[in-house]
Amino acid sequence: MRAARRLFIVLLVLFGLFVAADRLALHFAESEAASKIQSARNLPQKPSVSIGGFPFLTQLAGSKFDEVKVTSPELTVNDGKGGPDIRLQNFAIDGKGVRITGNYSGIVADSGTGSALISYTDLSNALPNHVVVAYGGTPGKVKVSGKVDVPVLGQQNVSGTADVNVVDGSGISLSNLGGISGVPAGLGDIVGSVLQPKLQIAGLPSGLKLDSVQAGPDGVAVTVSGTDVSLSQ
Repeated sequence: MRAARRLFIVLLVLFGLFVAADRLALHFAESEAASKIQSARNLPQKPSVSIGGFPFLTQLAGSKFDEVKVTSPELTVNDGKGGPDIRLQNFAIDGKGVRITGNYSGIVADSGTGSALISYTDLSNALPNHVVVAYGGTPGKVKVSGKVDVPVLGQQNVSGTADVNVVDGSGISLSNLGGISGVPAGLGDIVGSVLQPKLQIAGLPSGLKLDSVQAGPDGVAVTVSGTDVSLSQ
C-alpha cells in the first residue's frame, strides 16, 4: 500500500512538471507567434495570440495546432488602388487546424473566421466622392451625405439613408438609397450615382473574404471567413 502511494506521488509530481513545462512552452510560443505577426503585418502593437488544445507539446511536435486565436486593437487595410488606409478596429480571427513553418514565420489555418469594426470616420475618409457616413438610427441603416452637381441648380448638399452591403466578398457598397433631401424630386439617379459608392477592401490576411457587414451605433461591424488563411501575412 505504501509503495503504491509513493508511486502515485511520483507520478503526480511528474505530471505536474510536465504540465508546467507544457505551459511554459505554450507561453513562449504564443509570444513568438505574436512577434512574428506584428512584424509581418506591421502592427502598431503586439497582438494577443492564444493557442488552444492540450497538451501543447504534442501539437508542437507535429507543427500543427488545433486552434489559434489572434486579436489586435487594429489592422490596416486599403482599397488596393492607392487610396487612404482603412483601419479595422478590434480585429479578431479564430483559426482551426493551424500549420506552423519557419519558426512561426508561416502560420496558416485550414479555416478561419473573424470580425472587426470600421468606424464611420474611417469609412467616410476611405469612400469616394467625399461621401460622409453616419449611423442611421436603425440597425443596418446609415445616413449618407455629400455634394452633388445638379443641372441648373449647381452643386447641392444632399443627404439620405442607405443600406451597407458586401460586394463579391471583397468590397463594401451603399445601396437602396432613400429619404433623399436637398434636391427636387425626380433626381434620384443623379444623387444615387454619388451617394451609393463602392469601396474595395484589400490587404486582409491571405485567404480571408468579407462575409457580412452590419451598421450599428459605433460603426460598421465586419465578419470574414476563408480557407488556407495565413495569420502571418
